[in-house]
Amino acid sequence: MYKIMQGVWGTNSDTEWEFYISDTLPNDTDISAVMGIPFWKGQIALTKTKRGWEIPGGHVEEGEDAHSCLVRELSEEIGAADILSKKLFGFRKITNPDRKVYGIEGKQYPRNTLVPYYLVDLGSEPVGADAEDCFDSGLFNVYDAEIQESHDYALILLGYTLQIKH
Repeated sequence: MYKIMQGVWGTNSDTEWEFYISDTLPNDTDISAVMGIPFWKGQIALTKTKRGWEIPGGHVEEGEDAHSCLVRELSEEIGAADILSKKLFGFRKITNPDRKVYGIEGKQYPRNTLVPYYLVDLGSEPVGADAEDCFDSGLFNVYDAEIQESHDYALILLGYTLQIKH
């Protein structure tokens, strides 16, 4: 496990995050969300939200495990119907000292939480976003402007590099 990035959420936030490359997750921290970098025939599938083009994924719902959350989010955000494989490549560790309330759900997340990131091989072409907070989805080459302008660019590039290695 290697820490390779760190930052804060937003400009006036005390919620910090660190990204670790790892093929295992720590056992002592809850998972609040799951992200996946989906690949279809050498291209990367992204979703477009109010933040721009980004890695598909989202918050774990009550009674849902990480795998079920990933399958649901990829279906909603890019229209993925067939996941051939998924491989954990890292996780974001989030420290939320003031326990902010998240969005309209009114859910308070733990002070410390994890967001696992997976490389995902799709068995069929994704058919498009079907979630109200996703405006579009698409397949991109790693050099396309949509990827390079994404706030997730560093993680997309990392995932792409790890994907071509195996």
